[in-house]
Amino acid sequence: MKLGSSHAVVDNKVLVLVTVVLVLNTVLVGLNFNILYMQFMDNKEGLISKQVMAQDLLEYSKRLAQDLGVQNRTSVKEALATFNYEIDLAKDSDELARLIFTHGRQLQETILREWDALLREKVLIVINQDKNLKKKTGKIQFTLRISNTDGVVADPQVLHEDTLKEILNLYLEGGMAQERVFRIEVEESRSRMLVPYNPLDYIQALTEELDSLRVSMHEMRVATGLAEMAGPGVAIRLYDAPDGYSASDIIHDSDVRDVVNELFAAGAKGVSVGGQRLIATSPIRCVGPVIRVNQKEISANPVVIEAVGDPEVLASGLDIIRFSLEFHRNFRIEIEKKDNIVLPYLRN
Repeated sequence: MKLGSSHAVVDNKVLVLVTVVLVLNTVLVGLNFNILYMQFMDNKEGLISKQVMAQDLLEYSKRLAQDLGVQNRTSVKEALATFNYEIDLAKDSDELARLIFTHGRQLQETILREWDALLREKVLIVINQDKNLKKKTGKIQFTLRISNTDGVVADPQVLHEDTLKEILNLYLEGGMAQERVFRIEVEESRSRMLVPYNPLDYIQALTEELDSLRVSMHEMRVATGLAEMAGPGVAIRLYDAPDGYSASDIIHDSDVRDVVNELFAAGAKGVSVGGQRLIATSPIRCVGPVIRVNQKEISANPVVIEAVGDPEVLASGLDIIRFSLEFHRNFRIEIEKKDNIVLPYLRN
């Protein structure tokens, strides 16, 4: 009996332990479920609240565009449609938050930029009808400053008072407090903006001008041989006369110069000889049996000449000199038309 009772006690303890474990597991599962549910609800509520915020921002932007009269401008319509589309695609509150801060700001900038452009157009129309300017001849330049505090001021004072009042009304229609400054030129009752004094526009204009200068500088460097030139063209290989033994049987500097001159005459944009880029002052001369270009020795037999330009025109431009060298000097000339040739830049 004692042995059986001890087994019964052990069984009871195991049963109690299992029961406790099951209860704890149930409690933990319930707690985890509750935590996950609360997080889900928080995320869901956060997503919904940000969706509401994004929609409010979209509606505000639409009203702002209408108030400023730019709702039908292409860039504004595209920006509004894009913002609305991105709101629908957002999957979580974080994505919506990024959308509000990035696309929302871009949308506002687009609306204000279009309003500024519209304001300029209207200002020029009003200036074209100015009574004082119609009495004047020649070119007239002046600075126009518009602000809420000082109204509209022209320097020098060339505009009629009615024009200044009308321009101020146009400015106040937008309900904006930002000051506007324009430099305007008028000739024969036709006005135009000279310099965009709006800081953002001025920076944009300078950036575009700088980009244009960079492109022009690169094109100049390419044309002068200070940068690589690439494009379709021809590769020419000049071979000495086979089994030749006299000086007339080898390619000389004068032969190379004749070929180069024909290439430039045929419209070559750039030429290299033996891997040396030619510029206006590049010398091609023989030093004994060696040809030197840009004071550097080049490989011979063949002498390789490459040119960028119209392959058909360049190849046909070499017909006469090719015939002369092959028939009279027994040289061999190979001309290969290529879709892309890269001429190296001139190395010091």
